[in-house]
Amino acid sequence: MDPQYADRYEYLERTHWWFRARRRVLKTLLARVPWPASPRIAEIGIASGENLYEVYPPDARLIGIEPDRHNAERARAKGPVPVYVATAEALPDVLQDGTFDGLAMFDVLEHTPDDGLVLRQLRAKLKADGWLVMSVPAYMWLWGRQDDVNCHYRRYTRRELVLKLRQAGYAVRRASYFNTLLFPPIVMLRLLAKIRPPRDRASKSDFDYVTGRLDPLLFRIFSFEGRLLRRLNFPFGVSVFAAAQRACVPGVTEIPEPMTQPSTR
Repeated sequence: MDPQYADRYEYLERTHWWFRARRRVLKTLLARVPWPASPRIAEIGIASGENLYEVYPPDARLIGIEPDRHNAERARAKGPVPVYVATAEALPDVLQDGTFDGLAMFDVLEHTPDDGLVLRQLRAKLKADGWLVMSVPAYMWLWGRQDDVNCHYRRYTRRELVLKLRQAGYAVRRASYFNTLLFPPIVMLRLLAKIRPPRDRASKSDFDYVTGRLDPLLFRIFSFEGRLLRRLNFPFGVSVFAAAQRACVPGVTEIPEPMTQPSTR
């Protein structure tokens, strides 16, 4: 990543309403996962590391994995969590097989050419009852410039993500869409952009759209979903969240009732 763009991306991660609200939603979702005490968790694709100090259990033992060295340097400067420069396909030696209670990937899987291979490799790093928690963008028909400039390979439906996880040897414990309350205006903007592409070809992503005074409202709407997701799953949305455990036997086919209680272990 270009160092100047890395600076801008770090600024967006800290200040943009979408990133800030998503962290609140993810924190709520991860609080419903029955982690063991002091879980050992690695996040893959941490960008500048804003998630590391906000979304995980306070007693978690964390490490970060980031392919871009400029982002990795920024993440290291934020605190004591170790950060390694590596990719989801070529993980560092510190991720030894069978040693992690949790692995996390938030909007990362869509960047990988072979998502099935990545999911299988991550499964090997988990303990027998370890968790993979993740988010991905939803619906190929929502494909837009954001996907092009970020080098995405695909977007997912909930059903597709669940199937890929099962095929890779996971038992899916929860799968839900999110960013649902803002789904109608986002769909409208994406479809209009396909019909009438913006004249300003210098625009690099959705984050270049200026919302100004709407930012606090958009933040409140998106972050409010965290309260709702404590008790229910959404049937549609701009993104998909999944929490899955390493299965003893690949091909587990059942999704139990949604997780609604925080860990007591």
